[in-house]
Amino acid sequence: MGLDVMPDFLLGFTYPFRGLAFFLRRPALWKFAAAAFALNLLVLIVLLVLFFSFRAEIVAWITPERLPGWLRTTASWLLSAVAVVAGLFLSLLLGNLLASPFLDVMTERILHDLGERLPPSRGLAAMLLRSLINQTLKLFFFGGIQLLLLLLWLTPLAFLHPPMSAFLAILFLGFEYLDYPLDARQVSVPARFSWLAGHPGATLGFGSVLFLVLLVPLLGYLLLPVAVAGAALLAHRLDSPGSTG
Repeated sequence: MGLDVMPDFLLGFTYPFRGLAFFLRRPALWKFAAAAFALNLLVLIVLLVLFFSFRAEIVAWITPERLPGWLRTTASWLLSAVAVVAGLFLSLLLGNLLASPFLDVMTERILHDLGERLPPSRGLAAMLLRSLINQTLKLFFFGGIQLLLLLLWLTPLAFLHPPMSAFLAILFLGFEYLDYPLDARQVSVPARFSWLAGHPGATLGFGSVLFLVLLVPLLGYLLLPVAVAGAALLAHRLDSPGSTG
């Protein structure tokens, strides 16, 4: 990470905590938190049931019999850990899709409070359709790269998979939440990826905190609206350099 990126990384790192302080001072936002948490918890429970039901078959398929026993056991545990992390991110993706109407309204309210003038709010049907399209595009983009990284297990560079996969997950998490204020501004999807490319340090700094939080069971879902609030504050700060938000 270059020196020019580090200040933005440190800036992004602070905004989940700023989002927490902002959220706690505004009880009017708490109802959105309750709805989003309930939906994400439901999705997580369903995915956990599916994972534990099919774990053995998945591991056996990925680790063929021709591998030595010790290597199969090690690979089994590593791949299980990767699958759990991937499952957490998948549940987050699906949960965010279901909770998007509540989180979108909350984001718009926060940006209005910060003084931004937003385009007219969309109806519920249009909001859900846009969220489905956005989440699908992100899933194909980031999920496709994750699948390509799995090919490292077929090479002597298999040891690179965990750190590279974690880096991509951090980048995805940062963009997943920063996408809320961009969507509220009705920024086009290609322009959102351009925005991400223009703020890599802040996106990684923000995503690093969320990555660590998400590894604690249920904590990430409790703090989901806090992350959305922090993302709205950070996007406003990045696009309004004179702001102190």
